[in-house]
Amino acid sequence: MPRSALTLNELAKVRSDNRKILDADAGNQGTALGLKNYLPGGVRTGQPCIIVYVPYKLNEDMLDPRFRIPKLLTSSDGELEAPTDVVITTLPEIKGKKPDLSEQNKKLVAALRWEDGTLDHLRPGAQIGGYFFPKDAPAAASAAGDTEIQSYMGTVGYVVGETKGPAVGILTNQHIGIVAGQSIYIPGGKQPSVCVGITREVRQHYPDDEWLAGVDEPFAFIKTDAAFVSVEAHFRSKLRNELAEVGRIEGRYNVDLDTMDVIGLPVQKVGRTTGRTTGVIIAYGYRATHANDSLDRQMGKEPANIYTDFLISPDEGFEEFAAHGDSGSGILTNDGDKLLGLGLLWGGRPTDFDREEGYKTLAYGINLGRLLDVMGLDGGIKP
Repeated sequence: MPRSALTLNELAKVRSDNRKILDADAGNQGTALGLKNYLPGGVRTGQPCIIVYVPYKLNEDMLDPRFRIPKLLTSSDGELEAPTDVVITTLPEIKGKKPDLSEQNKKLVAALRWEDGTLDHLRPGAQIGGYFFPKDAPAAASAAGDTEIQSYMGTVGYVVGETKGPAVGILTNQHIGIVAGQSIYIPGGKQPSVCVGITREVRQHYPDDEWLAGVDEPFAFIKTDAAFVSVEAHFRSKLRNELAEVGRIEGRYNVDLDTMDVIGLPVQKVGRTTGRTTGVIIAYGYRATHANDSLDRQMGKEPANIYTDFLISPDEGFEEFAAHGDSGSGILTNDGDKLLGLGLLWGGRPTDFDREEGYKTLAYGINLGRLLDVMGLDGGIKP
């Protein structure tokens, strides 16, 4: 007799053992691990489940039995079972949409982009970026023209140092750091560009069996999208693990996957595009179907499943938790009066759920503690 899966790790095992069943639904727009019928600010049933996102629902009698999503899934060894929660999801294509910022965030963004000359340290939330020739442009950065140098922008996530080495610098996304050896700048606008450091290491994906204990799904990866940028020696005194209008980061939040505690956790971020926004983690281990294309083409094999650790919904009052350019922002939470680093933001997508509290743009985040461990980094400035 199987017992109910009660933790994120146990839910992940049940889902991995039922991948073919879940992928059989052609309309499946992703799966995640969470709580059944959970709404931020609403009543949570407390029942751990596997969430399946679909564009619409049909009466079961109208569906081919092969494509029905079972109400209950069981692990391959018969020891665990988990219910499913089917959620209607739409994925609107919203191009060129700009967030409607508050006056406070407009001022904050101007500072984070170095526009008003008030930012005197290199800190989380600040704008960074790089340059490339279009003919050599990475896929993550769009190019126009053939010879003109192009630029791209992102956000500083955290100030970090090597655990067993002398290098000190910043943590941001791989699609901002690009490759080892890439020069990273405070991009020029009203002032000349300033090179702050060189990308030292990048991570794009990580095998799921090396990321999650006891889970080994065939051809499945965790999207890590991280880059460590070692700063120039003369910039080290300008590094601060402190966010404007928020405070100093005191440490990291350790996510316990043997619980469901991270679901419903309030979070915030500071980024160069939308400033300070707040939200809540609504699910873990989201399979972002649109993130598969690049890796599939590279590997030339069966479609990969690419998972992100955190799925985040913005709080009421924000149209989106993050937008283009906020990539690399630190995802933060509070433990009492301490501000802790929880994750690293890498993307998002306009998504509306057909529930009473409709969501706007959901954001994707990486587990910071796990990321620091695999990259051999710590969250503090070294002497």
